Amino acid sequence: MVVDLAAANDGLVTRPQLLAEGVSPTSIARLTRTPRALSSLGAGVYLVPALEDMRFGPFKVALQRLSPERFLSQIAGDPLGERGGVLSHHAAAELHGAPDLAQEMHVTVPRRRCVGGMTLHTATLAPDDVVMVEGMPVTSVERTTYDLGRWPMDGEHRSRWVDLCIDEGWLTYERAAELLGPSAEESLMYLPMAS
Repeated sequence: MVVDLAAANDGLVTRPQLLAEGVSPTSIARLTRTPRALSSLGAGVYLVPALEDMRFGPFKVALQRLSPERFLSQIAGDPLGERGGVLSHHAAAELHGAPDLAQEMHVTVPRRRCVGGMTLHTATLAPDDVVMVEGMPVTSVERTTYDLGRWPMDGEHRSRWVDLCIDEGWLTYERAAELLGPSAEESLMYLPMAS
């Protein structure tokens, strides 16, 4: 039963989901003592190791921790809802293919809350601000650029993100400068167009 539940949720299962299926707290504890059966990821989120997603696992865990009673597909289906969230900032840039950014887990949520192990940002996102990447809600390239322009980081790393966006044809130099706002000059000075 646990494997079936986790298989339907990208290898993840939560304590509320297990309890709802009739798995006792004692059984959950026993399963976690057998690491090949169930590994605790903290905050009531567990992984069935045989089903681990090595590439996108940390992003999925972050989304799952936002709403442990729901499955990832339900979270992805309502990312702007009260219990939803959208991968943003560094996490979004990484999922869009950014090189060399610090691996930081950032999630934008519609209302203030506390979830350990990630940086939460409170904002009301428009539907156009959200795209799906590998089945996960992620801020769009434009929104990610806007967010990174207002997050404290060095301009050289931010410029690598902008360089990727321009190279891929996602943004023009002018649009990137507009979205970056107060950090545009510091970020764009590293790009060849700035010379």
